[in-house]
Amino acid sequence: MLAQLEKVSLRPGESFACREFSTERFFSPLHFHPECELTLIESSHGLRFVGDSIERFEPGDLVLIGSGLPHYWHNPDEWHGEARSIVVQFREEMLGAQWLETPELAGVHRLLQRARRGLHITGRTAQGVAAALRRMIKLDPLPRMLLLLETLHGLSRARGTKLLASAGYAPVFNVEDQSRLARVLDYVNSSITQTVLQREAARRAGLSPAAFSRYFRRKLGHTFEAFVNEVRVGRICRALIDEPERSVAEIAFATGYNNLANFNRQFLRRTGLAPLAYRRRHRGP
Repeated sequence: MLAQLEKVSLRPGESFACREFSTERFFSPLHFHPECELTLIESSHGLRFVGDSIERFEPGDLVLIGSGLPHYWHNPDEWHGEARSIVVQFREEMLGAQWLETPELAGVHRLLQRARRGLHITGRTAQGVAAALRRMIKLDPLPRMLLLLETLHGLSRARGTKLLASAGYAPVFNVEDQSRLARVLDYVNSSITQTVLQREAARRAGLSPAAFSRYFRRKLGHTFEAFVNEVRVGRICRALIDEPERSVAEIAFATGYNNLANFNRQFLRRTGLAPLAYRRRHRGP
Protein backbone atom coordinates (compact mmCIF):
# COMPACT_ATOMS: atom_id res chain seq x y z
CA MET A 1 0.00 0.00 0.00
CA LEU A 2 3.00 2.35 -0.29
CA ALA A 3 1.81 5.19 -2.53
CA GLN A 4 4.12 5.27 -5.52
CA LEU A 5 4.87 8.17 -7.82
CA GLU A 6 3.76 7.09 -11.29
CA LYS A 7 5.35 8.53 -14.41
CA VAL A 8 2.78 9.13 -17.14
CA SER A 9 4.33 8.52 -20.56
CA LEU A 10 3.28 10.53 -23.59
CA ARG A 11 3.58 9.51 -27.21
CA PRO A 12 5.16 11.77 -29.82
CA GLY A 13 2.75 14.51 -30.90
CA GLU A 14 0.48 14.49 -27.83
CA SER A 15 0.31 16.69 -24.73
CA PHE A 16 -1.91 14.37 -22.68
CA ALA A 17 -2.52 10.62 -22.46
CA CYS A 18 -5.73 8.91 -23.56
CA ARG A 19 -5.51 5.14 -23.18
CA GLU A 20 -7.76 2.10 -23.18
CA PHE A 21 -6.68 -0.75 -20.88
CA SER A 22 -7.80 -4.38 -20.87
CA THR A 23 -6.23 -6.84 -18.42
CA GLU A 24 -7.28 -9.77 -16.24
CA ARG A 25 -7.55 -7.41 -13.26
CA PHE A 26 -6.41 -3.95 -12.22
CA PHE A 27 -2.76 -4.33 -11.22
CA SER A 28 -1.74 -0.73 -10.46
CA PRO A 29 -0.84 -0.25 -6.76
CA LEU A 30 -1.76 2.80 -4.71
CA HIS A 31 -0.16 5.63 -6.69
CA PHE A 32 -0.22 9.34 -7.44
CA HIS A 33 1.06 11.64 -10.18
CA PRO A 34 1.12 15.34 -11.07
CA GLU A 35 -1.45 14.76 -13.81
CA CYS A 36 -5.20 14.99 -13.33
CA GLU A 37 -6.96 11.76 -14.28
CA LEU A 38 -10.40 10.96 -15.69
CA THR A 39 -11.11 7.22 -15.38
CA LEU A 40 -14.07 5.28 -16.74
CA ILE A 41 -14.51 1.64 -15.67
CA GLU A 42 -15.91 -0.36 -18.57
CA SER A 43 -15.70 -3.81 -16.96
CA SER A 44 -14.97 -5.42 -13.53
CA HIS A 45 -15.87 -4.52 -9.97
CA GLY A 46 -14.30 -4.11 -6.56
CA LEU A 47 -13.25 -1.31 -4.22
CA ARG A 48 -12.06 2.13 -5.32
CA PHE A 49 -9.60 3.97 -3.07
CA VAL A 50 -9.26 7.74 -3.60
CA GLY A 51 -7.47 9.53 -0.78
CA ASP A 52 -9.32 8.39 2.36
CA SER A 53 -12.46 7.45 0.38
CA ILE A 54 -13.27 3.75 0.04
CA GLU A 55 -16.24 2.87 -2.18
CA ARG A 56 -17.41 0.05 -4.38
CA PHE A 57 -17.07 0.38 -8.13
CA GLU A 58 -18.85 -1.39 -10.98
CA PRO A 59 -18.99 -0.92 -14.77
CA GLY A 60 -19.83 2.69 -15.60
CA ASP A 61 -17.98 4.09 -12.58
CA LEU A 62 -16.47 7.46 -13.49
CA VAL A 63 -14.13 9.63 -11.41
CA LEU A 64 -12.02 12.75 -11.91
CA ILE A 65 -8.88 12.71 -9.76
CA GLY A 66 -6.85 15.86 -9.17
CA SER A 67 -3.10 16.33 -9.17
CA GLY A 68 -1.22 14.44 -6.47
CA LEU A 69 -4.20 12.52 -5.04
CA PRO A 70 -3.39 8.83 -4.23
CA HIS A 71 -5.76 6.28 -5.80
CA TYR A 72 -6.17 2.71 -6.97
CA TRP A 73 -8.82 0.19 -7.98
CA HIS A 74 -8.84 -3.21 -6.25
CA ASN A 75 -10.46 -6.33 -7.69
CA PRO A 76 -11.46 -8.98 -5.11
CA ASP A 77 -9.64 -12.30 -5.11
CA GLU A 78 -12.65 -14.09 -6.62
CA TRP A 79 -12.76 -11.76 -9.65
CA HIS A 80 -12.31 -13.63 -12.94
CA GLY A 81 -12.87 -11.84 -16.20
CA GLU A 82 -11.67 -8.77 -18.02
CA ALA A 83 -10.85 -5.48 -16.31
CA ARG A 84 -11.33 -2.72 -18.89
CA SER A 85 -11.02 1.02 -18.46
CA ILE A 86 -10.49 4.25 -20.37
CA VAL A 87 -8.04 6.63 -18.70
CA VAL A 88 -7.26 10.25 -19.63
CA GLN A 89 -4.30 11.89 -17.86
CA PHE A 90 -3.34 15.53 -18.32
CA ARG A 91 -1.40 18.20 -16.48
CA GLU A 92 -3.13 21.36 -15.34
CA GLU A 93 -0.53 23.34 -17.34
CA MET A 94 -0.83 21.23 -20.54
CA LEU A 95 -1.67 24.37 -22.59
CA GLY A 96 0.75 26.64 -20.75
CA ALA A 97 1.27 27.92 -17.23
CA GLN A 98 -1.44 30.60 -17.42
CA TRP A 99 -4.15 28.97 -19.51
CA LEU A 100 -6.42 28.14 -16.56
CA GLU A 101 -6.31 31.76 -15.43
CA THR A 102 -8.17 33.00 -18.50
CA PRO A 103 -11.76 34.10 -17.77
CA GLU A 104 -13.18 31.61 -20.29
CA LEU A 105 -11.73 28.71 -18.27
CA ALA A 106 -12.62 29.91 -14.78
CA GLY A 107 -15.15 27.10 -14.38
CA VAL A 108 -12.65 24.44 -15.50
CA HIS A 109 -10.11 25.88 -13.06
CA ARG A 110 -12.60 25.53 -10.19
CA LEU A 111 -13.42 22.00 -11.34
CA LEU A 112 -9.77 20.89 -11.20
CA GLN A 113 -9.36 22.48 -7.77
CA ARG A 114 -12.35 20.49 -6.50
CA ALA A 115 -10.93 17.35 -8.14
CA ARG A 116 -7.98 17.47 -5.74
CA ARG A 117 -10.35 15.65 -3.37
CA GLY A 118 -11.61 13.40 -6.18
CA LEU A 119 -14.99 13.68 -7.89
CA HIS A 120 -17.42 10.82 -8.49
CA ILE A 121 -19.56 11.57 -11.55
CA THR A 122 -23.00 9.98 -11.88
CA GLY A 123 -26.29 10.07 -13.75
CA ARG A 124 -26.74 11.64 -17.18
CA THR A 125 -23.50 13.56 -16.76
CA ALA A 126 -21.57 10.30 -16.40
CA GLN A 127 -23.32 8.80 -19.43
CA GLY A 128 -22.39 11.79 -21.56
CA VAL A 129 -18.76 11.83 -20.41
CA ALA A 130 -18.47 8.06 -20.94
CA ALA A 131 -19.66 8.45 -24.52
CA ALA A 132 -17.14 11.26 -25.05
CA LEU A 133 -14.28 9.13 -23.72
CA ARG A 134 -15.18 6.26 -26.04
CA ARG A 135 -15.00 8.69 -28.97
CA MET A 136 -11.85 10.35 -27.67
CA ILE A 137 -9.66 7.24 -27.90
CA LYS A 138 -10.35 7.02 -31.65
CA LEU A 139 -9.61 10.65 -32.55
CA ASP A 140 -6.53 12.36 -33.94
CA PRO A 141 -4.58 14.61 -31.52
CA LEU A 142 -6.24 17.99 -32.20
CA PRO A 143 -9.88 16.75 -32.22
CA ARG A 144 -9.01 14.74 -29.10
CA MET A 145 -7.77 17.88 -27.35
CA LEU A 146 -10.88 19.83 -28.34
CA LEU A 147 -13.14 17.06 -27.07
CA LEU A 148 -11.24 16.99 -23.75
CA LEU A 149 -11.77 20.73 -23.31
CA GLU A 150 -15.46 20.34 -24.16
CA THR A 151 -15.75 17.48 -21.66
CA LEU A 152 -14.09 19.46 -18.86
CA HIS A 153 -16.33 22.43 -19.64
CA GLY A 154 -19.39 20.20 -19.36
CA LEU A 155 -18.18 18.77 -16.05
CA SER A 156 -17.57 22.26 -14.69
CA ARG A 157 -21.28 23.01 -15.18
CA ALA A 158 -22.64 19.64 -14.06
CA ARG A 159 -24.44 18.96 -10.80
CA GLY A 160 -24.00 15.19 -10.77
CA THR A 161 -20.65 15.14 -8.97
CA LYS A 162 -19.71 14.11 -5.43
CA LEU A 163 -16.50 14.85 -3.55
CA LEU A 164 -14.67 11.70 -2.44
CA ALA A 165 -11.76 12.41 -0.06
CA SER A 166 -12.65 14.21 3.15
CA ALA A 167 -11.99 17.93 3.56
CA GLY A 168 -9.22 17.28 6.08
CA TYR A 169 -7.48 14.59 4.07
CA ALA A 170 -3.74 15.01 3.68
CA PRO A 171 -1.80 12.35 1.74
CA VAL A 172 0.53 10.26 3.90
CA PHE A 173 3.47 8.71 2.09
CA ASN A 174 5.40 7.57 5.16
CA VAL A 175 6.84 4.12 4.44
CA GLU A 176 6.15 2.80 7.94
CA ASP A 177 2.51 3.94 7.82
CA GLN A 178 1.88 2.39 4.42
CA SER A 179 3.56 -0.89 5.33
CA ARG A 180 1.45 -1.10 8.50
CA LEU A 181 -1.79 -0.45 6.60
CA ALA A 182 -0.82 -3.00 3.96
CA ARG A 183 -0.56 -5.72 6.62
CA VAL A 184 -3.99 -4.78 7.98
CA LEU A 185 -5.69 -4.68 4.58
CA ASP A 186 -4.13 -8.01 3.59
CA TYR A 187 -5.59 -9.52 6.76
CA VAL A 188 -9.07 -8.12 6.04
CA ASN A 189 -9.08 -9.36 2.44
CA SER A 190 -7.94 -12.85 3.41
CA SER A 191 -10.38 -13.22 6.33
CA ILE A 192 -13.47 -11.43 5.05
CA THR A 193 -15.56 -14.62 4.77
CA GLN A 194 -14.82 -15.43 8.41
CA THR A 195 -14.74 -13.45 11.63
CA VAL A 196 -12.51 -10.40 11.20
CA LEU A 197 -11.14 -9.37 14.60
CA GLN A 198 -10.02 -5.83 15.30
CA ARG A 199 -7.59 -7.07 17.95
CA GLU A 200 -5.91 -9.29 15.33
CA ALA A 201 -5.71 -6.37 12.92
CA ALA A 202 -4.19 -4.29 15.73
CA ARG A 203 -1.64 -7.04 16.46
CA ARG A 204 -0.58 -7.11 12.80
CA ALA A 205 -0.24 -3.35 12.87
CA GLY A 206 1.90 -3.55 16.01
CA LEU A 207 -0.51 -1.41 18.05
CA SER A 208 -2.78 -1.84 21.05
CA PRO A 209 -6.50 -2.15 20.15
CA ALA A 210 -7.26 1.37 21.41
CA ALA A 211 -4.30 2.93 19.59
CA PHE A 212 -5.16 0.99 16.44
CA SER A 213 -8.75 2.28 16.47
CA ARG A 214 -7.55 5.88 16.57
CA TYR A 215 -4.79 5.21 14.03
CA PHE A 216 -7.05 3.53 11.46
CA ARG A 217 -9.66 6.27 11.56
CA ARG A 218 -7.03 9.01 11.27
CA LYS A 219 -5.27 7.40 8.31
CA LEU A 220 -8.26 6.10 6.31
CA GLY A 221 -11.10 8.31 7.53
CA HIS A 222 -13.22 5.27 8.47
CA THR A 223 -13.63 3.10 11.54
CA PHE A 224 -12.21 -0.39 11.14
CA GLU A 225 -15.70 -1.87 11.50
CA ALA A 226 -17.07 0.38 8.73
CA PHE A 227 -14.24 -0.63 6.42
CA VAL A 228 -14.83 -4.35 7.02
CA ASN A 229 -18.55 -3.90 6.34
CA GLU A 230 -17.76 -2.03 3.13
CA VAL A 231 -15.58 -4.88 1.87
CA ARG A 232 -18.23 -7.46 2.80
CA VAL A 233 -21.12 -5.61 1.18
CA GLY A 234 -19.05 -5.18 -1.98
CA ARG A 235 -18.54 -8.92 -2.26
CA ILE A 236 -22.20 -9.59 -1.52
CA CYS A 237 -23.32 -7.17 -4.26
CA ARG A 238 -21.41 -9.18 -6.83
CA ALA A 239 -22.67 -12.52 -5.48
CA LEU A 240 -26.30 -11.33 -5.65
CA ILE A 241 -25.82 -10.67 -9.37
CA ASP A 242 -23.57 -13.57 -10.35
CA GLU A 243 -25.16 -16.34 -8.24
CA PRO A 244 -28.96 -16.07 -8.59
CA GLU A 245 -29.45 -19.64 -7.38
CA ARG A 246 -28.19 -18.73 -3.88
CA SER A 247 -30.49 -17.11 -1.35
CA VAL A 248 -29.71 -13.77 0.27
CA ALA A 249 -29.30 -15.46 3.66
CA GLU A 250 -26.88 -18.04 2.28
CA ILE A 251 -24.73 -15.33 0.66
CA ALA A 252 -24.76 -13.17 3.78
CA PHE A 253 -23.72 -16.01 6.10
CA ALA A 254 -21.01 -17.20 3.69
CA THR A 255 -19.55 -13.68 3.63
CA GLY A 256 -19.11 -13.44 7.39
CA TYR A 257 -22.43 -12.08 8.67
CA ASN A 258 -24.01 -14.14 11.43
CA ASN A 259 -27.05 -11.90 11.96
CA LEU A 260 -29.40 -11.45 9.01
CA ALA A 261 -31.14 -8.38 10.47
CA ASN A 262 -27.80 -6.64 10.95
CA PHE A 263 -26.78 -7.58 7.42
CA ASN A 264 -29.98 -6.13 5.95
CA ARG A 265 -29.40 -2.84 7.82
CA GLN A 266 -25.78 -2.61 6.66
CA PHE A 267 -26.68 -3.43 3.08
CA LEU A 268 -29.51 -0.89 2.93
CA ARG A 269 -27.32 1.81 4.47
CA ARG A 270 -24.55 1.29 1.92
CA THR A 271 -26.54 0.69 -1.27
CA GLY A 272 -29.89 2.39 -0.63
CA LEU A 273 -31.67 -0.86 -1.56
CA ALA A 274 -32.76 -4.07 0.13
CA PRO A 275 -30.77 -7.11 -1.11
CA LEU A 276 -33.61 -8.55 -3.21
CA ALA A 277 -34.33 -5.14 -4.76
CA TYR A 278 -30.62 -4.79 -5.59
CA ARG A 279 -30.65 -8.20 -7.28
CA ARG A 280 -33.75 -7.36 -9.32
CA ARG A 281 -32.37 -3.98 -10.43
CA HIS A 282 -29.11 -5.48 -11.68
CA ARG A 283 -30.51 -8.64 -13.24
CA GLY A 284 -33.83 -7.38 -14.54
CA PRO A 285 -37.25 -8.95 -13.91
